[in-house]
Amino acid sequence: MSVALAQAPAVQAAPAPAPPPAGETLEQRFERMQRDIDALRSQNSAQAERITQLETQTGEQWLSEQRASQIRGIVADVMADSQTRAALQGSGATSGYDGNFFLASADGNYRLNIEGQMQIRFAFNHLPGTAIKPPVRGQVEDEYGFELRRVRLNFFGHFFDPSWTYRLQFSFNRDAGAVNRNVALDDAFVQKALGDGWYARVGQWKSLFNYEEITSSRTQQFIARTLVNGYFTQDFIQGALLGWEGSKVRASLSYNDGGGMKNVAVLQPTGNPTQWALSARTDWLLAGAWGQMKDMQGWVGSPFAAMVGAGLNWQRAGGRPPNSRQNPGTGLLATDKFAQNALLSYTIDGNLRGDGWSAWAAFLGNWTTATGANGAALGLSNVLSYGAVVQGGVFVTNEVELVARYEGLWVASGNRTVGTVTGSLLDQTLNIVTLGANWYLDKNDLKISVDGGWAFEPVLFSNGLYGDNISGTNWRASQTGVGSGEWVLRAQLQLLF
Repeated sequence: MSVALAQAPAVQAAPAPAPPPAGETLEQRFERMQRDIDALRSQNSAQAERITQLETQTGEQWLSEQRASQIRGIVADVMADSQTRAALQGSGATSGYDGNFFLASADGNYRLNIEGQMQIRFAFNHLPGTAIKPPVRGQVEDEYGFELRRVRLNFFGHFFDPSWTYRLQFSFNRDAGAVNRNVALDDAFVQKALGDGWYARVGQWKSLFNYEEITSSRTQQFIARTLVNGYFTQDFIQGALLGWEGSKVRASLSYNDGGGMKNVAVLQPTGNPTQWALSARTDWLLAGAWGQMKDMQGWVGSPFAAMVGAGLNWQRAGGRPPNSRQNPGTGLLATDKFAQNALLSYTIDGNLRGDGWSAWAAFLGNWTTATGANGAALGLSNVLSYGAVVQGGVFVTNEVELVARYEGLWVASGNRTVGTVTGSLLDQTLNIVTLGANWYLDKNDLKISVDGGWAFEPVLFSNGLYGDNISGTNWRASQTGVGSGEWVLRAQLQLLF
């Protein structure tokens, strides 16, 4: 009996899969793998039949220690071969999830990533009665309710090869009545990596000017950005950009159509809103990694990081802006008269990150000069605007962060009566303090936030220098030019996918 066992032929392990032929298509590759799997199944069946025959011949004594070891080796070989073939099938995956949902070509030269964002918000705004001009239909002291502050879909990836990248972002308007558009196009640009850290970009994107606006709404510490940010930000621009990023320094320079020029055509009924605009920014990384500055949070366990940055925007506005973008930055000086003007905006900011804490501060300024007769007659030449933001957060647990922020705005124009009691180029002072907390269920991918802000002076502008409207922050402008003590409470759930 032992002799019969010794003479039993050894079972051969399955051969390793052959390398794919050159030029093989994806469909041919799957067909070849299916044939290999079928052959493996047939071989396994033959092995099982041979084992059964041996058991019949030798009875209960067939399973000697030697044969048990041989069978365990066979099973191990079969399992290893199956895992190899399964890995072979997955290596050419053309769709799935690897941090982003994606579609890709088998050769890796084309890839489309899909991601989304939802911010579901409840807000309560209290505007003092002295700030309401009676009778204003529908205006009351307390406004409150729910809104879908941001519902966005992003499509980004590369084409031809990974050096050619693109991004398309679509936003669903929280107020569909605004210029009758339910869906708006935000980012729409193509970028080419030129080598050695250089890249070029054309299309539409958020101006790389001030840190608070550049940092995505996905990774903010507060439910809304500051009113100071809304006053100075250029928001979206259209143009061409040249940039460079090294290990410690990055910089960009763009020639564009001016701040607030999202989805604006070349030809306008009354001419181009902006004659020319130049925007630039430079960042210096003093410690840590660039990736740490994409989030405002200093996550628990993260190393120390520090960065300083500076930005500049200079543009000349000489015509009537589009109907949806009536603002000083594109030619309208807080009145129904039109005048040429130039704006020079600048900022400097600093960022610190540590193990469970973060802090940053920014100073912003603008010099507005009216170069036409209308602007000079209105006394709006040489308007100086200054803003400051100081913000920080600390984690009290691994998931809960407490945050605090101060923002201030000061505008000196020498003119308080141009057309209306409110406007971005009128004399004004604004001081706001905001406190809040964040509960990070899955970092920024799933978080619940609450915050509240108090304005020590009345808010005297509805649109910033480049047209950004303050309604997205849930603040309201005074209708009378007085009425300090406005306050806002907000709660928000954010989901990223």
